[in-house]
Amino acid sequence: AQALLSSEMPGEVSSVAFRDGERFKAGDVLVEYDCALPKARLLRAEAAASAAEGRWRSARELRKLNSISTADYEARANVGIAAAEAKAERIQVGRCSIKAPFSGMVGETYVRPHEYVGEGQKLLTIYEVSAFEVEAILPAAALKVLRIGSRLTLTLDDTGAVYPVTVSRIAGSVDPVSQSVKVTGELQLPKREKAAGDAGAAALPLLPGMSGRVAWSPAP
Repeated sequence: AQALLSSEMPGEVSSVAFRDGERFKAGDVLVEYDCALPKARLLRAEAAASAAEGRWRSARELRKLNSISTADYEARANVGIAAAEAKAERIQVGRCSIKAPFSGMVGETYVRPHEYVGEGQKLLTIYEVSAFEVEAILPAAALKVLRIGSRLTLTLDDTGAVYPVTVSRIAGSVDPVSQSVKVTGELQLPKREKAAGDAGAAALPLLPGMSGRVAWSPAP
């Protein structure tokens, strides 16, 4: 899993909890905004909703005694409006912090505390460290033997490490110029590296963006 997290609202960033290469757990707060104004608006909206609910309770009691007009009694609609406004402000306050959707590592951060960001601006990239995908451009002739579930061998140029890869997807078309096809596979991490990544070891030899050579064997 990987994601590019962007800002859902404009505002000033108050804190960025993790820097490039640091690990986090699912649910950790990654970025927080200065949300004094939205929080004040929420308090005002909740107070208005509470007051509207109180007026509605009083109107119901008066209605039982036939001491209120139909027009005043139908003001119950204000309760729904006030509740909806409070809900909208609550959603806005909920956007004041961005939490990690999964456990992983920060790839790159694009903002710093005290910077003002606009809606849709890039904040940081994150990725999971327990599983990796491999994208390989292979000769179309490989389709004679490759199937979903076929095994490949990846040798990284960056570190020289060798990993087994299981084919999970094969592109639905062949490039007519190069006569090549894109194949996607799941890289199988050795148990020692998987354990190191889960434990948050300082160095993980496998990182997104690395490149290498893929080999496969003909069908027996």
